[in-house]
Amino acid sequence: MVGLDPKADTGTGLEQLDPVLVLAPVRGITDAVYRGAFARCFGGFDCAVAPFIQLKQGQALRAAELRQVAPVENKGLWTIPQVLTNHAPTLSAALRELHSAGHGEVNWNLGCPQPMTAGRGRGAGLLPDPERIDTILAQVLADCPVKLSVKMRLGYHQPDEYVAVMEVLNRYPLSGVILHARTADQQYEGVVDVNRAAQALALCRHPFIYNGDIADAGAFLELRTKLSGTAGWMIGRGALASPFLPSRIKGKDVPGSDERRQRLLEFHRQLCEGYSLWLSGPGHWLDRMKEQWAYLALSFADPKQVVSRIRHSGTINRYTSAVEWVFEHVLLGSSGTVPNGA
Repeated sequence: MVGLDPKADTGTGLEQLDPVLVLAPVRGITDAVYRGAFARCFGGFDCAVAPFIQLKQGQALRAAELRQVAPVENKGLWTIPQVLTNHAPTLSAALRELHSAGHGEVNWNLGCPQPMTAGRGRGAGLLPDPERIDTILAQVLADCPVKLSVKMRLGYHQPDEYVAVMEVLNRYPLSGVILHARTADQQYEGVVDVNRAAQALALCRHPFIYNGDIADAGAFLELRTKLSGTAGWMIGRGALASPFLPSRIKGKDVPGSDERRQRLLEFHRQLCEGYSLWLSGPGHWLDRMKEQWAYLALSFADPKQVVSRIRHSGTINRYTSAVEWVFEHVLLGSSGTVPNGA
């Protein structure tokens, strides 16, 4: 990825670290509104990869898809579009279209584990077929107007499929390789395979970005020691559950309870305002805000109570009352409860 260069370790204290942090794509959550509000309220990320655009053969990108990744809508956090397809001409057409829309880099998804996607040979479903990946890259990169990076997993069913895939990727001028250190079969469950991630790092000739289970600053320090030479670190659910985590990794102190509550409240306000401009109708707005509370609730000491109160609010007035009650009466957690698979 553009601008990601390995940084030499100079010590073990967080104050001495200057890691490159990338906000992971989480479908339904980390859209343009979320990315901007997070950058303004919490900071810590250097760039983001947007949730994937599922390309369709013979069809141009929809206006709504282009708007989500448009540079003008993502001024607060540089955002790289991500696309999903297993069809070279469709990928080439999308890269040209995104270049015309002002993008200099695009990420190709080889990691989506969802059965409806992977089962059709897209996303992680391409990993058992390195020859097809080779064919697609050869066609696409012969005349590509943007830098192309890849996001992948260790494999679809087998955790060593990455070896043959990495050999293919090394033959092309990619701007980076992002590895989520699980197989698609694991989805987001179980532990990540850091040993295989280290082996993939050793094989990779491109800037290497690690993704998986960065849930707290201590976990990051441990991973950074084991994966020396990693160019960047992608964090998804860990930061969604504990939004001060990226800044903490960058060496900044976590603010006190009162300031954290105020910044969470301001983050929520910006989400409300942003979605009121992006979404049509109160029903869509209410559904989207309820989705956001799946992670917002994890900043509180009793997330189950918070989620229950929010989900049972069937109107905007009741939702507003529920949110006010949460911020007034529920204690904050120490640093958020990070879900399995972060």
